[in-house]
Amino acid sequence: MNKLDKLIEVLEKIYEIIQLFYKNNYGHLSLPEDELLSRQEVKDYLGISESTYKRKVRDGNLKPQRFPGGDRFYKSELKGELKESKRKGRI
Repeated sequence: MNKLDKLIEVLEKIYEIIQLFYKNNYGHLSLPEDELLSRQEVKDYLGISESTYKRKVRDGNLKPQRFPGGDRFYKSELKGELKESKRKGRI
């Protein structure tokens, strides 16, 4: 792992700590990159099919926020699934 990868990893951890602090004190953290994504946007973002999406929701890997217009996801909560998609070469 080179220095840039280590720096990115440290910054991600700092970001997670800040999120925890704000969630515990002020409710949900709303940062510019923490936008709400629709079901289709999540499938495109992760490079997954409809059947994979349904399986991940059923298994609890994806946890949608239920809204009248359909399921929505906070982009920051998809980090683990995004890393998995990158690992599998989907994106």
